[in-house]
Amino acid sequence: MTTTLFVSALLVAAFPGQGLVQPAADPAGIAPDLAPITRDQAQQRADSLFVQLDLNHDGIVTLDEAMQATAQLKAERRATGRDVAPGIGGHTARFMIRRFEHAEAIARPQFEQAMLDHFDQMDLNHDGVLSTAEREQAKVAKRAPQ
Repeated sequence: MTTTLFVSALLVAAFPGQGLVQPAADPAGIAPDLAPITRDQAQQRADSLFVQLDLNHDGIVTLDEAMQATAQLKAERRATGRDVAPGIGGHTARFMIRRFEHAEAIARPQFEQAMLDHFDQMDLNHDGVLSTAEREQAKVAKRAPQ
């Protein structure tokens, strides 16, 4: 139970839910959660997010850190509308909950690998870029009844 709460808290902070402030569409009219993203960008975002969650900078995110970081990141998002992981949504959170369901803590390499594995899963043509169409497909798939 504690592990599930840990992962859930971690992911609530990391990935915006519905009803939270979302960034405006870019000038091309593409919503940020559907804008193309490269595998390198996904890795950079995973690393950046991990750094924000690893409050004592020991390379591992514990339950206490996740809870503290969750509160800080949620407050920042509410105050500024800035999304700490733009374009990575709830489907990623669900993926990671399954991946780390039994983890007591999450190390940076595990966190990064989970994010990249999910990126690769969504990258249907395996070109190293999640296109708007691929991201839309993932968004639609997450709404489909399981």
